[in-house]
Amino acid sequence: MANRSTVNVLGCLIVISLISACSSMPQKIEVSATAVEKPKLVLPQADELNLRDVKWMIITEDNYDKQMEKLKASGRSVAFFAVTDEGYTNLGLNISDLRAYLQQQQAIIGAYEGYYQDAETALDDANKEINDAKTSVEDQQNVPEKSLWEKITN
Repeated sequence: MANRSTVNVLGCLIVISLISACSSMPQKIEVSATAVEKPKLVLPQADELNLRDVKWMIITEDNYDKQMEKLKASGRSVAFFAVTDEGYTNLGLNISDLRAYLQQQQAIIGAYEGYYQDAETALDDANKEINDAKTSVEDQQNVPEKSLWEKITN
């Protein structure tokens, strides 16, 4: 029986020494986090569109002579750039297609702008979470260490 009580006492001493050894280990946890840099969207400025006036002259069989006299009187050389009625229709359709293409490009640019704004918001939120976690860990580390007796009794 004496051997058993000696073993029990020795076992208790070993457990107590292990607990006290563990409590003497450093309790500080170091958190290292850096903020994530936001991507910068750099777009070149588009040139301002300044359209020039275009004067159309319609020449028919009936007004050909009159229009030619006007051109000769102005001192300009005479040259004709002509389109058929089908060519004129195609010119109008091309301008319409160009407008639609520009609207699509504006939508794409708007989507990029929205993407970068959302990314900036997400990065701000992630950086806030990192800072909050770091502050929380620092606050927990500043709590005074309890003695072995306080740890056992609480």
